[in-house]
Amino acid sequence: MPMTGDRANLVATLGHGQPVLAISGHMDVVDVDEAHWDTDPFEMVTKGDRLYGRGVTDMKDGLAALVIAMIELKEQAVPLNGTIRLLATVGEEVGELGAQALTAAGYMQDVTGILIGEPTGYRVMYANKGTMNLTVTSTGKAAHSSMPQLGNNAIFHLINALHLMQDEFDRMTTGVRNATLGETVYNVDVIAGGNQVNAIPGSATAQINLRTIPELSNHAIVHHFEQVLDQYNQRSNGHVTVEMATDIGPLVGATDGKLTRLIQKIGNPYAAKQTITPAERDYEAKILKLLDLPYSPTEILAVSSPGGTDGAQFLKDHPVGFDYAVFGPGNDSQHQDNEWTSKSQYLDFIEIYKQVLTQYFD
Repeated sequence: MPMTGDRANLVATLGHGQPVLAISGHMDVVDVDEAHWDTDPFEMVTKGDRLYGRGVTDMKDGLAALVIAMIELKEQAVPLNGTIRLLATVGEEVGELGAQALTAAGYMQDVTGILIGEPTGYRVMYANKGTMNLTVTSTGKAAHSSMPQLGNNAIFHLINALHLMQDEFDRMTTGVRNATLGETVYNVDVIAGGNQVNAIPGSATAQINLRTIPELSNHAIVHHFEQVLDQYNQRSNGHVTVEMATDIGPLVGATDGKLTRLIQKIGNPYAAKQTITPAERDYEAKILKLLDLPYSPTEILAVSSPGGTDGAQFLKDHPVGFDYAVFGPGNDSQHQDNEWTSKSQYLDFIEIYKQVLTQYFD
């Protein structure tokens, strides 16, 4: 399925008829600063059990494992009482454009379950928060800093507006929590304004990222912020606006879905036999504790995720209760320097996927 330029989604099927199980992974990766890597990030390098390279854990290992599982099922002529539909996407890292296009083209209409191979390691995720990026723009008037009365300081108004937005966010989210996903997360990540110290700035911007839950929709949050900024503009000489740049809703799959139960049954023996050092175990436990998630080194726990997947686009019409699971080889080194994945875990996941894809239709 062609997209813009030389990019394209890939759709492949195995088997026929109902039910239809979708499996998915994205083909794009994030940018890289080669100077901070110990190896060439665009050439996979093996060091013991570790495979290094940009995208090896997010998520070329999961996508490759899904594809190889399909190929081996095809070569072995394994009978399937349904259809496996591979949806390999472009542009997940920048707005989930590929998944959006596949959904619009109808590839999810007859799907009964979806497995996404994002890096979870020996955990299975069935829910994730939504993502919303906001740009707050303050427009003033430039002037010489010795004569501020001739200008209108855009940074001054931006700072005031951000304080008011934080107060409004605290007010609207107090006591609002999802049993699976927890609370809404709000971060001011980028601020820009002014060009020299002796000039009143005529413009300033801030970029805000939120991770959202079903109880407080993205659009409801923006509506509250717009009201706050309108009130501020009316009682001051400021002109501050907010614009939604990214709008991805939260997703809560079936808490006891067929895919989750299958993954746990088939994957637990692999999790129990994995080779993990005490240092690696302590690191994983520490990371998950910071994320308020449970941890077990010997069994696959069903958990939620603070991050998002293409599932938000695939299931935009079924955001609650769908048979949705995120399960793939990898670790928490995605988007980092010296990104790596475990070779043995990657090979184990091929075998796990083959069993899950077969038994899903039993």
